[in-house]
Amino acid sequence: MRFKIFILAFIVSTAFTACGQTKTKSSFEKIKIDLESVDNIELRNRTTQSDSIKSKTKRLTETQKKQFIEKYNNSKPNGLRKAIPLYFIDVYLNNGSQRSFSINRQYIKENNDYCFDLGGRQFIELLWNELNVDHIKNIQTVFEDYIEYQESTDSQEDKDLMSQSLKSLTTVTNKEDLDLLINVWMYYDPTDYPDIPEIYRILEFSKPQSIEAVKNRIANKKEWETDDSAPYSDLNNLLKRIEKE
Repeated sequence: MRFKIFILAFIVSTAFTACGQTKTKSSFEKIKIDLESVDNIELRNRTTQSDSIKSKTKRLTETQKKQFIEKYNNSKPNGLRKAIPLYFIDVYLNNGSQRSFSINRQYIKENNDYCFDLGGRQFIELLWNELNVDHIKNIQTVFEDYIEYQESTDSQEDKDLMSQSLKSLTTVTNKEDLDLLINVWMYYDPTDYPDIPEIYRILEFSKPQSIEAVKNRIANKKEWETDDSAPYSDLNNLLKRIEKE
């Protein structure tokens, strides 16, 4: 009898190990995500599963990407769990491969129903909500208020909102949005504001479109700007920097 139980346990264990595994040695093992190997990460919720609204998929910002990878790498085994996924995450690697995860609350699984606990019921929901904030609109509002009063200072609240919005952007391809970012780079200069370099990062992530946008801005000099005066004179250096990156 004891021998039969042993054989049955062995068969069940083997079945769990073999089922649905392409990336792990065991259903109960987890391969951590190497940040340096990741190109980008996309997040979508259950309502965006149909092809007709696939464009609503959101790409994680660099900050969110690091947060997710840290959470996943530190997640704890939680056992087999069946549940309707609320969110889906696709991790695109630099080598062209992809890892796909489904998530229900804090529970995440990759190739089968064996789950890991991310340690926070609302972590993924907060990421999703952050991605649905109109960061460009926030940048425009802060910038236009700053330009209207033509002062060298800005409220800490506005500076914080500008920083948060810039850091939340990754790729920007819309021409009007790029024009706004270039003008912010040129003219948003309140005292003790450290995060203008974030615009370099955004433009470099959107290289083809941002190069054209900077060239267009150079070609459309404002009436008060001159070739030998900053910030207009700095646009050529900005263009060279983006082209070299």
